[in-house]
Amino acid sequence: MNTTSKLLDIHGLYKDFRGVEVIKDLSLSVCQGERHAIIGPNGAGKTTFFNLITGRYTPSKGDIYFEGRKISGMTPHRINRMGISRSFQITNIFPGMTVFENIRSAIFSKKGIRWSFRQRVSTMNDVNQETEDILKLIGLDSQHHLLAGSLDYGAQRALEIGITLATDPKMIMLDEPTAGMSIEETREIVAMIDRTTQGKALLIIEHDMEVVFSLADTISVIHYGTVLASGPPEDIRNDATVKEAYLGEGSTC
Repeated sequence: MNTTSKLLDIHGLYKDFRGVEVIKDLSLSVCQGERHAIIGPNGAGKTTFFNLITGRYTPSKGDIYFEGRKISGMTPHRINRMGISRSFQITNIFPGMTVFENIRSAIFSKKGIRWSFRQRVSTMNDVNQETEDILKLIGLDSQHHLLAGSLDYGAQRALEIGITLATDPKMIMLDEPTAGMSIEETREIVAMIDRTTQGKALLIIEHDMEVVFSLADTISVIHYGTVLASGPPEDIRNDATVKEAYLGEGSTC
């Protein structure tokens, strides 16, 4: 992990909804190439935190910087263009399009290309090759012709991560990528995440502690909308405050 340069830097973040503070005085940073896991009980504010970073919500107070540039208040489209891409708790794919078309659409968006039968052959060849490369990376090249909606759940989650990768982000944000998966599906998706995010910053919300400890360089625990503790996995594993608030007394996670 390269800790010499902060990619994401958040200071004193607040978000309230009709007077209810969901995020309060939250500060956190993610460095170039770091794998940073966000954990915490249900209702702690984790997904709201992701929505603030990606522009779906505007902070009530506080600042979010990406590569030294203030992004709090920007639209989701502009933030994505700057190099932040995310998946969601609920699979977010185009079920009526093929696996290939899902990935290619994301590449079109990244390149600012609008589909046309008059596209230059060389441009389409480049896009198609890039699409095939991503499909191989996520292990769906043999299923490229299938409708996305016909894939099993694990493959749909892999496809969504592939769509995230197709925008060539500097930071990938994954919200509960293993939710609802079997043990075998979880192993496969974790191996794929590990393989495809090498060299990129990863910010991941995850409840499965085995997944968290296998992927993360840094873990931040969010409790009642603020960071309770943040540090290397072993420090978090042995933190008495974290055990009491989240992992549970006597936890061996």
